[in-house]
Amino acid sequence: MDFPRGPPYELTVIIPTYREGESIGAMLRAVHDVLAGSGIKGEILVVDDTSPDDTIPGVLALQPVFPELRLVVRTSDPGLSQSVVEGFGLARAPVILVMDADLSHPPGLIPRFLEAIRGGADVAIGTRYIRGGGIEGWPLGRRIISAGATLLGRILFPGIRDPVSGFFAVRKEVVAGAPLRPRGYKILMEVLGKGTWRHATEIPFVFRDREAGSSKLRAGTILDYLRQVIDISVHRLSR
Repeated sequence: MDFPRGPPYELTVIIPTYREGESIGAMLRAVHDVLAGSGIKGEILVVDDTSPDDTIPGVLALQPVFPELRLVVRTSDPGLSQSVVEGFGLARAPVILVMDADLSHPPGLIPRFLEAIRGGADVAIGTRYIRGGGIEGWPLGRRIISAGATLLGRILFPGIRDPVSGFFAVRKEVVAGAPLRPRGYKILMEVLGKGTWRHATEIPFVFRDREAGSSKLRAGTILDYLRQVIDISVHRLSR
């Protein structure tokens, strides 16, 4: 995986998007304010799957205001996890943080993730399932699906409470050269299963359901996840 050279950023925040026009402006302002307020020299990398709404215009409108903001528009092989992997290859910083565009992941925790990596962790995971974490606004059905996916992930990665979280940070070398072939939304599982890491830490956060837009969860998401679990299991056994 090729990592291009660029300004001496210390953190790349990757935000995968598709039809996030209602929330992307507020999200980017929040991330920018946290980076500026905490003195972090970071870049914001939006990786979009050719959204047909106002997502792309919303990002372009903020680029003159936020010089650290970059936009990549993908035109093939759509998917959240695929977008994140493409972002890995474009990141200019030694630490990469991944978060959703819908404000369900609190930007205020970004400094804690960077501090955890600086402190020696290879992977820092935002978790809903330790003291201080939680979920707000989810219907019962979605909670049941999430609980099942989490339990299966814990079997693969004992000791990690939230292996299916979408809010995490990694050292760039964890994913450099890793044979990542993700599908669906559980990119962290792919990183844990195929990346090169030794120490992971978890940071509690409260997941609050999206403030705008609609959920991307579909029936096929479950099948994608099961295929991913099988693929990761085969990869780990082969190693």
